[in-house]
Amino acid sequence: MNIHDLLKIISELPVPEPGQPVVPPREVTGFFVYWARGMRQWKQGTLASFADVSLSTVQRIERGERVSNESLDRVAEALGYERGYFTSPRIAIDGETAAATWEENYGHMIPVDVRPLRTQPQVKEIAQCHCYVPHMVDLPDAFKADVSCLIEWVDLVAFVTSETVTDTASEKVSRRKLYRDVLDHVDRLESLGITVLAGVVHVPQKDWPNYKAAILSFTLKASDPGAIKRRTILVDRRCVQISPGAFKLLPEYDI
Repeated sequence: MNIHDLLKIISELPVPEPGQPVVPPREVTGFFVYWARGMRQWKQGTLASFADVSLSTVQRIERGERVSNESLDRVAEALGYERGYFTSPRIAIDGETAAATWEENYGHMIPVDVRPLRTQPQVKEIAQCHCYVPHMVDLPDAFKADVSCLIEWVDLVAFVTSETVTDTASEKVSRRKLYRDVLDHVDRLESLGITVLAGVVHVPQKDWPNYKAAILSFTLKASDPGAIKRRTILVDRRCVQISPGAFKLLPEYDI
């Protein structure tokens, strides 16, 4: 059964009675697992490894076939949900509420092309942006000081290369050396088991038509081994909004 067949079956499922707790139909669970895995850009084998289940189990779940509750619980936990998320009865929300929730969570998402941060031209491009948005999903607090240090290095590059800095002042600091210093810190993060991805997104603002934001993604290789091959991430446009007439650096925003 392919995903289109699964969606057809889901569209024909009976609507649960209002207020009546029900276990999510396995076809709905299958589509949700397929979608959640795709959002993380994981292969089926990656999810199977994290959930400690067989590849065939993940395949059966995504086809809407019956598997054990224990396997469903393990998959739920691997995707960041609690045990019972796919197996415990709960009251289904109505279509209008579901649509509003979906719009709130995903309606503002925009795709951003990303690549591993490894070259000086990338550092220069990032430093020329108007703000930096760090993306640190599930990154332990022990590593956040190192991430902040990298942001400070990029900020220094932005200052030195700014048009507001005099040529005499900027000549005292080798820009190429600064770029190398940034990349050296990226290497340090990589040695700690962190994948660093970077991208730039053009997000015109009122009175700032050329506004650009640098997206910096930090993930643990142990929990997200496929990140190094990721080429697109979704960013909530609201995390790069600015107040009219003023720039502001927004806090960390988990995508």
